[in-house]
Amino acid sequence: MKRLLARAEQQIRKQQEKVGNQKQQIREIQAQARQEANLAAECEELKAEVLELKGEIRELTRANREQITKNEALQAEIMRLKLGTKAQKSNGMRIGANLRGLPAIS
Repeated sequence: MKRLLARAEQQIRKQQEKVGNQKQQIREIQAQARQEANLAAECEELKAEVLELKGEIRELTRANREQITKNEALQAEIMRLKLGTKAQKSNGMRIGANLRGLPAIS
């Protein structure tokens, strides 16, 4: 009877130890699941942020292209005005020289 009781107590201890190990595994799995859920939420936030940044990049690219077009137009206008000014100065020197009877400076 004592041997049977000792054997039963030993089995109970083994089962309790097994239950304790399983509880520890459950706690570890739950912690891992919480961590994975947090990472998944962070991933979703980052996806949303990336989409927002892509939209901003498209807008900035469009605005940059507009600025480039405006800049090129302004540079062309500046060159046109510079050439016009040079032509006026050149014509003015010729006219002034002609009025004074001097040869024109080219």
